[in-house]
Amino acid sequence: MRKFLVFLLAFAAAFFYLFSEEGMFLPQRITPALYQRMKSMGLQLTPEDIWKQGGPSLSQAVVNLMGGTGSFVSPKGLIVTNHHVAFGAIQRQSASRGIDLIRKGFLAETMKDEIPAPGYKALVLLKMEDVTGEVLKGVMKIRDPYKRYMRLEKNRKRLIKRREKPGYRCVIRSFYGGEKYYLFTYLELKDIRIVYVPPSSIGNYGGEIDNWMWPRHTGDFSFLRAYVGPDGKPAEYSPKNVPYQPMVYLKFSARNINPGDFMLILGYPGATQRYMPSFYAEFMEKEYYPGRIKFLEGWIKILEEGSKRGKLARLKNAGILKGLNNAIKNWRGQLDGFKRLKVVEKKKRLEEKLLKAVEASPELKTEYSDVLPRYREFFQEWKALTMKSFYSGWFPYGSRLLSAALEIVYWTRERMKKDIDRKPGYMDRDRENHIIRLKMVDMAYEPWTDRQVLKYFLMQQGKVPKEYRLKAVERVLGGDFSEKNIEAFLDELYSKTKLGDLKTRLALFNSPYSRIVKCQDPFIKFALELLPELDAMERQGKVLSGKSLDFLPKYYALWREVFGGEFMYPDANGTLRLTYGTVKGYSPRDAVFYLPQTTLRGVMEKETGREPFIVPEKLKKLWQSRDFGPYEDPELQDIPVDFLTTHDTTGGNSGSPVLNGRGELVGLLFDGNLESVVSDYYFWPPITRSISVDARYVLFITDKFQGAKRILQELQIVR
Repeated sequence: MRKFLVFLLAFAAAFFYLFSEEGMFLPQRITPALYQRMKSMGLQLTPEDIWKQGGPSLSQAVVNLMGGTGSFVSPKGLIVTNHHVAFGAIQRQSASRGIDLIRKGFLAETMKDEIPAPGYKALVLLKMEDVTGEVLKGVMKIRDPYKRYMRLEKNRKRLIKRREKPGYRCVIRSFYGGEKYYLFTYLELKDIRIVYVPPSSIGNYGGEIDNWMWPRHTGDFSFLRAYVGPDGKPAEYSPKNVPYQPMVYLKFSARNINPGDFMLILGYPGATQRYMPSFYAEFMEKEYYPGRIKFLEGWIKILEEGSKRGKLARLKNAGILKGLNNAIKNWRGQLDGFKRLKVVEKKKRLEEKLLKAVEASPELKTEYSDVLPRYREFFQEWKALTMKSFYSGWFPYGSRLLSAALEIVYWTRERMKKDIDRKPGYMDRDRENHIIRLKMVDMAYEPWTDRQVLKYFLMQQGKVPKEYRLKAVERVLGGDFSEKNIEAFLDELYSKTKLGDLKTRLALFNSPYSRIVKCQDPFIKFALELLPELDAMERQGKVLSGKSLDFLPKYYALWREVFGGEFMYPDANGTLRLTYGTVKGYSPRDAVFYLPQTTLRGVMEKETGREPFIVPEKLKKLWQSRDFGPYEDPELQDIPVDFLTTHDTTGGNSGSPVLNGRGELVGLLFDGNLESVVSDYYFWPPITRSISVDARYVLFITDKFQGAKRILQELQIVR
């Protein structure tokens, strides 16, 4: 009975996966069935062409840009990515120089003119190793959940210390709830420079109005470059550095794209939670997203008001404002998707199938009968911690000065310990990252906005349920959350602090902790007040992680037993993934169908003369004269701009190369449609689409609009 039931359920699941194009697969784990599926759709590459341990393969041409994805497209380290992925670099340079490079755009006429991209690194994946045995060694013998987690954490740190060498970065990620652990070894390129960023009227055409929407008409691309030392090894920025020579780079395709064409995407998706039970989904729909949306609305309003105070204020606030606007629209889409697709009900039906399978099989019942009850019990503890950390976790992000203070306090405290005993992220290998963040404070610190946002956070603390309130905030305010008292507290903070000065920040960062605890800077004192409570929440998070090891791997194993494992992929976790699909439109609602390609005509039709729909005069003239060069699509009889595909992607995939069956770059993924953002939790094939900028539009803008011949000469363009 068990085998027959499992066979039927597995067949149904495999059939669904096979034809839905769902899945974010590890390119290192391409199964024969997956490969045959892609080959039947138009893939002309072998699995070894896509991934080869140590390279060369297409995977070594794709880089992790620490929150986005990029690709090498020349033998001189040229990287193509999204405009919005490179936005942080151009925003920081704009704020530092007092020049609005966001609106104007930037083009380096020569390599000597290429400017640093502050805070950017490019990671090139070289190896992936299964280290499950080493990470879990001695872990499950420990019954205390906190000690268990700390043993696991120490195992990971020891393994990284043994494997990591200068110029490389090792990262260990867990899969299937801690069932598997893999170590990823990256070449770490630290000197990244800006080559070409088109003006926002092209790179961000449509702005927040069009964000997550279709039809789209955005030229969301930019070019960066990776540099290394004269010896060819990764190095910090230096005028003496030379362009990095990648082992593999992608060819740029100017070939036509048609509906139904097979496409492959390689990229670094951030996070999905596809296997989340119904009670988690219900919490996300009813409490988590509504609370976050309301909170961000007030924060965004302050940033918008602060940005009106002058050009420099606008430039300094631009990065965080763009990020928050993107997040809130995504969250509203998530909330709408939960309701429209009835995600909670669908999750409950999946759980019913799991429970029926367990009841029908003595073997499954013996092994898995307690999994879902334990998961539900664990959820209640997780929810309480999540709610408290939600209200407190924003503090470092809202105030640049408080963020710097916490960075200094944590670093100086952890530095007193042996390297192996420190918190992850505060070991010797991480020192340089903290210094970079302290240096970048000035690029986003606008005094009036910083103060108003911190005031907003403090006042919100007075409105939340007492069990979620930070006792440290209550203490420093004497329990008085009135606006007058908070203003007095802020007067003390901002009038007496010296953390606005870089030399002061770095001096404190390099000081012994004994000096920090005696420091009279009010922001340092506030950070020290917050520290014990933040530590307690972190400890509770580790306790929960330790507890989860008892049942979470078994939950995934049960899922695999019941629904079949051939096409069961791990949730996204910032590691390199492969997705496949085709060019295809969709129907968002009754009697409406969206075509899968947009053109330059649509750019002109959307123009209003007001941001975010301002078309540069030169682009208008090119359109009017039909000076399209070799980039016109003969069927569309126009310049193609953006296109839709059925790929399974999420945040972090931004900038991912869209490849045809030959492995040539035909586009850059930059977004998903709003109707499908809930696919982070539940993938629904009929409406789930990814949005990419056509490679021909990238070439057309770079060539005809910008006249950046130097860039074009580096590219290998196939037609």
